[in-house]
Amino acid sequence: PFKGVGVVLFQADTSLASVRRANRRQRRHIRSTRRRIERMRALLAHIGVLSPEDLARQGCAYPWKLAAEVLSGGKQLTWQELWDVLRWYAHNRGYDGNALWRQGREQPEDAETRDSCEKGHSLMNEHGTTTMCETVCALLDVLPSGARKASILGYKAAKASFPRRVVENEVRSILERHLGLLRGL
Repeated sequence: PFKGVGVVLFQADTSLASVRRANRRQRRHIRSTRRRIERMRALLAHIGVLSPEDLARQGCAYPWKLAAEVLSGGKQLTWQELWDVLRWYAHNRGYDGNALWRQGREQPEDAETRDSCEKGHSLMNEHGTTTMCETVCALLDVLPSGARKASILGYKAAKASFPRRVVENEVRSILERHLGLLRGL
C-alpha cells in the first residue's frame, strides 16, 4: 500500500469491498430498471392510453416475438402489446459499457462482459439478424410471423449482450411504425 497519500488500495477481488461493490451495482441496476418502467407507466397513464388496471396487468410471455413481428412488417400492436414490448426492452436495453466513462476503450475490462458482448455479435452474425428481438426469435426457433409463441429453450442461457445502439434503434423503429396508428403516439 501507498502510505501518506490518503488512499487505500486493495488487490482485485480479494476483499469484502469487491463483494459489496457487486451487490451495490446489482441493487442500483434493479432500482434503475424499476424506475424506467414506472416512468413509462406514468407517461402512458398521463396520456390516457391505458387504464391503471391495464398498466398493472402482467405482461405477455413473448414480447420479443411481438417486437420481431412489427420489425418484419407483419403486425401492428395494440397499446397493451406495445406496453408489454416496452417493459421487455426496459429490462433488456442492451450494453453500452458506460460509454461516457470508458474513455476510448474498445473492449469491456472484465472477461465475462467481453465474452457476453462477443456472444451477442456472433449470434447476430450466425443467424443473419440485425436486431435483438429477431436474434431471440432465431435462438428459440420461433418465426416472427409464425403461430408458435413458445419454446422449451431459454434465450437467457445464451448469456449474450447486444449493443445498446442496436436495441435503441429497434425500439425507435417499433415506435415509428405506430406513429399515427395508435391514439396518443
